[in-house]
Amino acid sequence: MNINEQKQEQRIRSIYKNTHAPDAVKNRTEETLKLLKQQNETVSAMQKKTGRRKKPLSFKKAAVLAAAAILCISGTVFAAERIYQMQIKKEKEYQANLQISSDEELPREVPETILSVNYIPEGFIENPEKKHFYIDPGQDEAGYYTEGPWLADQADPLTIFYVEDTEPLTINGHDAVYVRTTYHVSAVDPDWKNETVYILYEDINQIFSVSSWGHADKDELLKMAENISLTPTGNMTAADELPLWSEFVDALNEPREKGDESASAEDDYYFTEASEEQMANTHQIGEKFKIHSFLDADMTDIELEATVTDIQTADDLSLLTKEEAIPDYMAELIGPDGKLISDTLYYMKDGDGVSTMPELVRTEETSLKLVYATVEFSNPGTEAVHNAWFMVPLIPIVKEGNTYKIFNRADDTCDYVENEHIGVRYEMLYHDISGGQKHNNYIPEIKPGESVTMHLAWIVNEDELDKLYLDFRGDGIFSEEGLKTGYVRIGDRVN
Repeated sequence: MNINEQKQEQRIRSIYKNTHAPDAVKNRTEETLKLLKQQNETVSAMQKKTGRRKKPLSFKKAAVLAAAAILCISGTVFAAERIYQMQIKKEKEYQANLQISSDEELPREVPETILSVNYIPEGFIENPEKKHFYIDPGQDEAGYYTEGPWLADQADPLTIFYVEDTEPLTINGHDAVYVRTTYHVSAVDPDWKNETVYILYEDINQIFSVSSWGHADKDELLKMAENISLTPTGNMTAADELPLWSEFVDALNEPREKGDESASAEDDYYFTEASEEQMANTHQIGEKFKIHSFLDADMTDIELEATVTDIQTADDLSLLTKEEAIPDYMAELIGPDGKLISDTLYYMKDGDGVSTMPELVRTEETSLKLVYATVEFSNPGTEAVHNAWFMVPLIPIVKEGNTYKIFNRADDTCDYVENEHIGVRYEMLYHDISGGQKHNNYIPEIKPGESVTMHLAWIVNEDELDKLYLDFRGDGIFSEEGLKTGYVRIGDRVN
């Protein structure tokens, strides 16, 4: 189980870079220069005929054309007369920059548009909770979605990491770019990918994207892109009231630019080591203690009390009596004999997404166990509470000398370790009471002075049983608030 989050995309690189031009590139350069000459000759002839002067091709545009020709990015440069509008360039082996720019000033008003998705893959439906996000109710390993449109203002290049493939496209006469990226899961599941098509509607100064993730089909993604329309309504809207491409780019580029600052802020709140003094508030099974919660309706903070009354382990799911609450990724860990199967641990080395990709170092087989907790949530107040939040992950903790540490399998050969199946995890997977607007992790009602008994369950690696604690703050890692609340030691009851 991996407790380390992957680094987000960062850093802005230059669009252009000096390169040694092979013969094929020199030929393209000559062709481009001829095209520029032909355009200038055509302009001169028109001026002589009409007596009207046309603004000559700017040095900036000519330079971009020439630079693009010299780069010879395997066809990733578009038609010369619109080259300045959209291009994608590989900066490093796994890093690319998408540049969308124009010499022209944006008008103060632009056409109001409606984005319509006229085709979705078979079996997929629009998520009722999120517009233009498409899911297959029968499986959760693929999805499609659209973003935008954005107004195509001046912007820095969009820096994309972990890039495996890029391709220039023409979608219904519009310039477009296809990008495929993969992250750490690619070493475990080679077919898992993220794909995006960016489409530029140059005539109305707008850009949108259609994307897919997981095991989605590229051909279906392209078919979606070909059947998406961005249609003007006939009305005009102020340019400064629309979402901007530059804002989208900044939002994606900023995390890497501020990576150190963000990591420092996170380290101030979450940490992986604690002292004996900080762990002094650890609770035992049968002990009642106060926990923080809030109400689903208006996020009002409330205080409840919790007591872990019993802990059991099992080699199957027979303890889980509410069948409809068992998620698929738990059920898939049951073999033909009705018992939990073994799982595979993947020892992974990080890649930087620029010159290296994540690497699978080695694998190891591991036995699994179900952990099943009985918990009483009590209301110490004078009024009934409705739809009170709860979240109870496991934390694996080991003691080394006078220091408590979050257990981590990583060693000198790797950066992190994760299970093959996502059903093996510390996050709360099963609970037999649900409530709230989404019928999830909320307790429907606890009357004053009364308690509600709930059962929770997780599937873990068997050799971690003796290290386990329950975290009623929901963090799954050390935090100041979590330590003040206190974790519940259950490892000595399941070992």
